[in-house]
Order: sequence, then C-alpha cells, then structure tokens
Amino acid sequence: MTMRVPWKWLKEYVDVPWEPEEAAKQLTMIGLEVENLSREVLDVSRVVSARILQVSPHPGREDLKVGILDAGGKRFSVVSSAPGFLEGNVVLLAKPGATLPGGRIIEVAEVGGVFSEGMVVCSNEVLLGQDPRPFEDIIVLPGDTTPGIPVQELCDLDDYVLDLDLTVNYSHCLSVLGVALEASALSGQPLVLPEVLSAWDWAGPTGSCRPGPREQGQFSQKEERLSRAEPLEISVELPDRDLCPRYVGKIVRNVTYTYAPLVVERRLLLAGMRPVNAIVDATNYVMFETGQPLHAFDFDKLNGRVIRARRSRQGEFLRTIDGEVRMIDPGTLVIADSSGPVAIAGVMGGMETEVTPDTRNILIESAWFNPLSVRLTSQKLRLRTEAAVRFEKGVDPTGQGAAAERAACLIADFAGGQPQAGMVECKCIGDTSKTIVFRTCEVGRSLGLSVPKEECRRIFCSLGFDVRDMSGRDGEDGQMCVTVPPRRVDIKEEVDLIEEVARHHGFHRFQEENLPSAVPGGSPGELARVDRLKDLLSSLGGLEVVTSSLLSPGELEALGWDRDDPRGNPVFLKNPLSSYESCLRPSLLPGLLKVLGHNQKQRARGLVVWEMGRVFFPAKDDLPDSLPLEIKELALASYGTVHQGSWMGDERGSSFYHLKGLINALLDLLNVHDPVYLPRAGMPFHPGKSARIVVGSSTIGEIGEMHPKCQADLDLTGLVTMAWFSLEALLSLSGEKPYVAVPRFMPVERDLSVVVPDEVPAGAVLDRVRRTAKSLEEVMLFDIWRKPPVPKGAKSLAMRLIYQPRDRTLTEEELSEDRRRILEALERDFEAKLRV
Repeated sequence: MTMRVPWKWLKEYVDVPWEPEEAAKQLTMIGLEVENLSREVLDVSRVVSARILQVSPHPGREDLKVGILDAGGKRFSVVSSAPGFLEGNVVLLAKPGATLPGGRIIEVAEVGGVFSEGMVVCSNEVLLGQDPRPFEDIIVLPGDTTPGIPVQELCDLDDYVLDLDLTVNYSHCLSVLGVALEASALSGQPLVLPEVLSAWDWAGPTGSCRPGPREQGQFSQKEERLSRAEPLEISVELPDRDLCPRYVGKIVRNVTYTYAPLVVERRLLLAGMRPVNAIVDATNYVMFETGQPLHAFDFDKLNGRVIRARRSRQGEFLRTIDGEVRMIDPGTLVIADSSGPVAIAGVMGGMETEVTPDTRNILIESAWFNPLSVRLTSQKLRLRTEAAVRFEKGVDPTGQGAAAERAACLIADFAGGQPQAGMVECKCIGDTSKTIVFRTCEVGRSLGLSVPKEECRRIFCSLGFDVRDMSGRDGEDGQMCVTVPPRRVDIKEEVDLIEEVARHHGFHRFQEENLPSAVPGGSPGELARVDRLKDLLSSLGGLEVVTSSLLSPGELEALGWDRDDPRGNPVFLKNPLSSYESCLRPSLLPGLLKVLGHNQKQRARGLVVWEMGRVFFPAKDDLPDSLPLEIKELALASYGTVHQGSWMGDERGSSFYHLKGLINALLDLLNVHDPVYLPRAGMPFHPGKSARIVVGSSTIGEIGEMHPKCQADLDLTGLVTMAWFSLEALLSLSGEKPYVAVPRFMPVERDLSVVVPDEVPAGAVLDRVRRTAKSLEEVMLFDIWRKPPVPKGAKSLAMRLIYQPRDRTLTEEELSEDRRRILEALERDFEAKLRV
C-alpha cells in the first residue's frame, strides 16, 4: 500500500530538522520505506498578487466589470465577471505572457470592445490550467497581502512529495499525522496537533505533543458552535454490530456550495486526490490528515431522519457517486435511511444523497467498519477507494468523534457552515487499548542487542504509549506495563513492542557479526553432497518420503530383530501418547515398509521410495540424564513395476540388481571407490539374496530382498527390495572427483571368458582383474553360464575389458601380455580356466 505525503503538510505538524532527502533516508530506516522523493513544481509564471483599486461597469455588457489593478507598482486594466472582483480585494492576476498549467498562455485580449491586460484567476486555473468550475469565484487573498508577490512565493505551492511504500503493519501511517508522529519520535521534535484534535487527545499521552496555534489567512480552525445545544434531528441504529460497532454523525447547517482554499486543494492534489468541492474536500483532507475516512450526506435528502448500518437485502441496488448503478449482494454492509441504501459502507456513497449546489445542511459520517467486510465488498464491486484501503487495514476505533469535529470545523471555515452542538453517536465497542507486559531482557534475546530500559521507555513515550513500572519487580528484570493506544492496531503482543524499540533505537546500531563457522546439520560441503544425493535419487525415479520417528515394539519384532540386535532394543518414551508410538525408531526401514504397504493396498503398481533421517539407539552409559545416540541414515525400498514400458524400452520391475544399480550410481556420485558386496545381510533381509556393502574394512550398509517371513508378517506381496546406509559413514568416505582430461586415444575392448567353481563370487573375480590389469578403464560382467559344455559345479564368467591409454596407443603384444597375467592370477587364486 502506498501513501503520498506532501513535505510542507508534514512540516506543519512536526518541524523535523532535516532536508527532504535526509528525512526520506531517516524514515526508511525505521520501516517507512520512501520509494520515491519527487519535487512537484507548479507550472505557473507571471501570476502575482494584485489589489483592485477601482471597479466600473463594462460599457458594452452588463455582466462584466472593468477594474484597475495594482500589481506591485504597475497598473493593469482587467475585465472580469467574477463576484469577488470588487474594489479593495487582493486577488491573483495572470499578467500578459503568464503561463498556466497545461501550457495555457495569457495574452492581452479584447472583451466587448475593452482590452483586458491579463486575467484574474481562480483555483482551478492556477492548479490545473482549466476553466472555472460551476459557482467558482476568483481567489481573494487576505487584505494585508502586498501586491506584486508571485503566487509560488505567496502560497508556497511548490513542494516535495514522499512516496511511502508501506507494509501491512504500518497502516497507522496511512495518514500525514501518523507519519508526523513517527518523525516526531525519530527526531525528538514536538508534534503540533490541530486544536480540535489536541482537545480530543488524538496522539495519546505523548509528552512531545502540543496544540498548534490558530492559523490565519489560508484556513483557520474555527470551532464556532450554536449558542445552545439543540436536539439532534436524526437517530442512528446499528442492527449488525459485528460489522459496524460504532457510528458518529455530526450535523453542519447553512453551508454554501463553494470550493476549498488554494492550499488545501494543492495538498489534496499532491496526495493523489482530485478536489471536488469545499465540503467533500474537507472530509478528504481530514481522512489524509488523521487516517479516518469520512462521508458527507445531504442531510435534507435523508428520508425518515434515521441512519442504519445494516446488511443489505435481496434485490437492493444503489447509484454511487461515480454514476454507476450497482447491484448489492445480500449481506453487504450498507448505510441506509428509511427508504433504502444511501451508501456502501466504507467504500462509496450514493448519488441521491451527495453534496450538490443546492445542499444547505450536511451530515458528516464517521464510523468504524469491520475490515474484512469492507475488503470483500470492495473486491466484489471492484471499487478500490482511498476510504476502503484504510478501513480494510484497520482504523482507530476511538477516533471517529475527533475526525468528525475536525471536519465540521474545516467545513465551517471553507463553506461558511455552522456546526450543530454535539453529535449523535451509537457505540457498541468497549475500550480497545491494549496493555502489554514488556520485559527489557527480551529485547536482547530477540534482537541480540541490549537496549537500556530508559531508552525503551523514551521510545514508547515518544510514540504516544503510556508506560508504568510493574510494582515490586522493576529492579529485578526491568519489566514495565505498556498501554498501546487504539490507533496502533498493528501492535498485539510483546514482540511487536520489541520491533518498535528496534526501529527507533536504530538499525544502524546493530553491529555486523560473522556467521558461526559451524553450520547446523553439517559442514557446507556435506550439505552440498546431501543435496546432490537427493537430486540423483529423485532423477532415478525415487520418491522422497518423511516418516514418523515413533514406532511400536511390534513393528520392530515383525522385522525379526531380537534383543541381541541393537535395533531390537529401542529407546522407549517415558510418557507415550499411544502404545503404537512408544519408542524411537532404530532404523528407517519400518517406516519405508509401512509406506510400501499403504501403496499396495491402494493398488499402486510399484514405486521406489527413499528417506534420509535420524535413527536412535540407547545411550552408551546408564546415567539417568544421558541422551540417546543419534545416527543419520539413508534407506531405500521398492516393489512392483519401477519403470513403465513404452516404445523406448521394456517394463522394468523391482529387483536386487535394479536397487544395486541405484546404489552404484549413488556411490559413484560421491566418488566412493571399490565397494565390495559380501554375502548375507542380517534380518529383515533374505539370507540368500542379500549382501553387506563394505568399503575398506567397514560395513556401511546392507542391500537385499526382504525375508519371506517378515514380508508375510507385514502383509506385503510380490518382490520387495530394500537397502540402508549409515549416511555419516557414507559422507566421511566421499570425496570430490578429480578432473580428468578427455583421452586423445581410442579405447580398446577385449572379451575374456573363464570357468571357475560355482561358489566363487563373480565380484571377487572382477576385483582381481582390476588389480592385475594395466591401463584398464573398466571391466564388466556381461554373462554367466552354468549349462554344458561348462562342467557341473562350475560356471562361466564372460567379461569385457575396456582399456583406455592416456599417453599412447597400446600394442597387441602389450594386450596379450596383460591377458596372460590376468589368467595366471585367476588360476592361482580361483582355479580358473580359460573357456575355449
């Protein structure tokens, strides 16, 4: 949300000691981001003050007059029909050659046979360069104004404008006074309130606030009242108090349809609002000043002398002041008289009761509307008005009376009206002030910066908060009770008060500190490798799952772990909420198998799942305060179809070798060298279709098919494969792959087939080949044969050897010598014979 703040309007309430550029920086540093600072210069030249010395009738036209004007030592003859063109008045004269906004140039012109040397001007001509509006008179300046003063100097129309980009928690700054109060607290300068608002204690108990002097000339703050309190001729009813709990009506009588002073219209234009007439401009001026939206009804057009803030009924509609006929959804909050809706509450008024040239008596509406109701209504009708923006963000629920009185005073000044004593008010809302216990120690804990108690007190008092020490505990921990005025709807709890301290103490006082070298959860390199692992497993078709850390003992027993196995001796909770979650998991496999079981019941054809997480084991000592041992694990599980068949390839199902391929890719990514798969993993793996994964002399994990008994106990069908790793061991063995240049020579492939006893593991044969051959890039097993002509009790292993020399081309003699060495080593170690 944005707020345009004219600089001179702001300076009227607080005399900040900075230039606009510095003020923009200071306000930005306390959260009121100044998105743009612009210099708004009115495109006017050669327009000066001039005194009318003599006025005579026009010789040829009865509607015109001819006057002689003194413009600071030089006299001009001017023709005009304006009512204010009277002898003795001081007016604004556009001399010949003057320029008005829009590029309009004033020249000497013949009017009915009489030459007019310039033109006396009205506000619309000075501000917009447009013709006078209906019933608009020329500008009449105070009688003691010196002739010949340029309008820019006289009315101070050129100004800076601060464009504020406010977040939702700065809704209290959707007013010039709201920004002024922040600037007052920031600079230490007193806040100068208009006399009416000061009498209503608008800013709260701030010691830096004082009433401003009565202004003369531009527009004064009249507080004229009827000589006696007359009975108010209107009543207010609030049948839907959840949407409108407070409504204030203020009557002003005997107004004249006219236009606001030049300075007021200029300020409204700079704030982004087009001037309309004196009465509407007064309500808009107070809205920008205080943040409380107002509306002016033609009092004589209200039927039944009653105002009801109620929900709309089926079929109701309203012609709004923009000329559109709008159907109103049932349940929308409207302002209605005895005949029907006259305004859409908080959004826009109706045309039937708007202020017109015939208006003589007005009713000023000042109310508090439910923010959500206004927002929904504004969205449904696609009407984004300045009033709706403020209502939906939240306005002061106690400021309606002050705003209504302030507007009545301005209307009396601008339009000559007479405010009726008192006001009609219907109030169904209690005291909305909030008292919050503030602890100075929490400032350091939240901000990492110690702020003295007296500094906190100073900040709160400068913002208009009431502060008192908590009796008996002041010296203990610096506690105080802070009463927040209702206008600060953004402050709800202690942390909001801490934010106020941080803003006004100064963010620049927060010292730069280096981040701790130890990153929680592991070093940056380890975290990066974990991220790469996750990306790889996801790219290979795996789905990451997150399972509960709590299990039941029965789930562990179903996997065949007894008390001798560390996984069968879990850490039990002292006060479990349920027997089904009474111990900490010693493995990730139970959770993954539970996921597989759920998917099988949902008839999913197959999947691969994986999880990284912590598992827990009893502490190594028996001390009562000892915490469980935590270890990071990675586990995988799969069943069914893991790759759907298509024209690109056949369907592929879960198997030991599919899962082993995933693990090999994982180990290759981490640059873990020479993993060995040794037979037989423990429960819950199949004894003949499982392996321990060993690197160096350490077992880092297990892989295999699920034991049939465990599978039956868990009600799982089909082939289920799974694997687990110690993630910490895996990461400790990993390393970055060194850069290897692309070889300049072509690889050489040779096939070798040997017959070995059936009990010899193929992996051992491949490992022996790798350690014996020279310049060998890779060796792959592509066939195992156990049928004739291979003897019974033996098997044939067919291998492909890929040589990749880096510096030269291998000769046939070198390849033959290498083949001989491999056969000798295999015959010596495994009684292998060359298959011919």
